[in-house]
Amino acid sequence: MSKKLFWAIFPIAIFFISIGTGLIVYRYFFADQKSISLNLVKESPAPTPLPLVKYTIPNLVNFTYQASPITIEEKIAENEDFTVYLFSYLSQGKKITGQLNVPSGKINGVIVMIRGYVPAEIYSTGAGTRSAAGVLAEHGYLTLAPDFLGFGGSDPEPADSWEARFIKPINVIELIKSIELGDWQTNQVESKIDIWNLDLDHFQFDVDQIGIWSHSNGGQIALTVLEILKQPIPATLWAPVTAPFPYSVMFYSDEVEDEGKEMRKYVSLFERDYNSFDFSLTQHLDLLTGPLLLHQGTDDDAVPFSWSDEFADKIETENNGREKPTKELKTATESARIEEIEKQILTPIDLTYYRYPGSDHNMSGAWETVINRDLDFFDKQLPRKQK
Repeated sequence: MSKKLFWAIFPIAIFFISIGTGLIVYRYFFADQKSISLNLVKESPAPTPLPLVKYTIPNLVNFTYQASPITIEEKIAENEDFTVYLFSYLSQGKKITGQLNVPSGKINGVIVMIRGYVPAEIYSTGAGTRSAAGVLAEHGYLTLAPDFLGFGGSDPEPADSWEARFIKPINVIELIKSIELGDWQTNQVESKIDIWNLDLDHFQFDVDQIGIWSHSNGGQIALTVLEILKQPIPATLWAPVTAPFPYSVMFYSDEVEDEGKEMRKYVSLFERDYNSFDFSLTQHLDLLTGPLLLHQGTDDDAVPFSWSDEFADKIETENNGREKPTKELKTATESARIEEIEKQILTPIDLTYYRYPGSDHNMSGAWETVINRDLDFFDKQLPRKQK
């Protein structure tokens, strides 16, 4: 090949080689990388929903609750004023047992009793509620005190300790729904015991004939239930746990051997994934309606009386906020604005707060005063139902 011909062909050859090289680079780098990227996007699994999100208070407001028949299992004890039975119902498909007190005479209403913490190794059905339930039954109130999952004859509680905590409001709400359902049954296996003289047709109650009694951590459960239901169910609160979550949990962790080290880690992991405000009753006071009766001893070493003081202050702040739309309504003139304001108006929370100097967590020294105030409260708030 002559030099003249070589230099004539060389630029053309270089051009085609460059084009070919560019295509190869694009094919094996840019195009393949784009394909890989698209495949990664296409094949990436959807994020797994966090399992405890369904237990946030906003989500529990919209939760679908189920009612079940209430079964009277067996007679436990009897006296002149009332008879004590073991009862059971289903919540989330699991059996929960508890103590049922049935007055001998007229029935004035029904009270759901929510106990505080009792160690499982010393627990027996009725622990934490037995004395108060007895007085209420003597005065004509049918009482039901659930054992909760993992206690008494109930099915086991969830293995996850957070879930075991968060499921309790659901358990209480489904008991209330079951009471409203009014499907009372007896355990035919125990029919040889003379308890079937009960006229179960009289065990029919509307929601306005149901009240709540609670103590300690049961107060935290009761308030959460009331926020979720947004109904004016009368409730009494004995030394309730009202500190914000999760501080309300961590407060007691110094009592264990590691002085709360493991609990702090556990809470830290929880707050990494969840917004603790969504689980805290103090962040949802706008959902409360009342009426509430709060009792607190000043020598309580389990629930500081400052918690109840602060809770009462928060209720006052909430009520002050509820007054603003009412004041605005007085000056509004446009019909659209009036309609908008009326939607914002909430009835103030009716809270009565009593402090008992020198009384402890169980209201020693003032117990009779406290229970009598409860009786007066329920007599006023619940319409009487004649048997």
